[in-house]
Amino acid sequence: MSPVLLALALNANAATLYVNGTPVDGLRNFEFTNVSVEVDENGDVFIIAPQYNVSLGDQAEAKNKKKRKNKDVTTPPAPSGDGEVPANRWWLISEDNDTSGHVVDVTVNGTVITTFKSGGKQLIMDVGPYLNMGENTLDFVSRGDKPGGGALFLYLGTGSVDAGRISQDEPKIKFKRNASSGAADGESMKLVVE
Repeated sequence: MSPVLLALALNANAATLYVNGTPVDGLRNFEFTNVSVEVDENGDVFIIAPQYNVSLGDQAEAKNKKKRKNKDVTTPPAPSGDGEVPANRWWLISEDNDTSGHVVDVTVNGTVITTFKSGGKQLIMDVGPYLNMGENTLDFVSRGDKPGGGALFLYLGTGSVDAGRISQDEPKIKFKRNASSGAADGESMKLVVE
């Protein structure tokens, strides 16, 4: 998107600019390359740039949590890992026990890689392309509405593929939500890949 069009889009209705789901209204004098740009019905501009990590200061983060508006990630972004973690080794798998109202964004090292919604099909995702050797940060951000039903689990761990079936070892990361979980909360976890 050209700088002129982006400026017009942002100034027309005081729209919010998001980079990888994070509001960055104060961003100035920066050029993005090889990104996708979407404008929603409210005029908000979403830049999808998995190769860029976006972080905010503590004060800005607290302020923006109140107005954060994430888009569902339905298509996995381009790989953002260091390329040293093999594919088909690390898996993110869901177990949804008749839940409702849960929407969870899964972020690996600053890149939102998928959005899981209650009642959808089972999530089975190779996350190796998004991991780095050594320490990784995983964030699970719930932003649903009136969670209900049974328990929802997201498991991340090693596994293998045999005749088209994935067998997961004991998960290294277990994220759980149920009817008593907050509609909008999250959890950050560390994962070391050796």
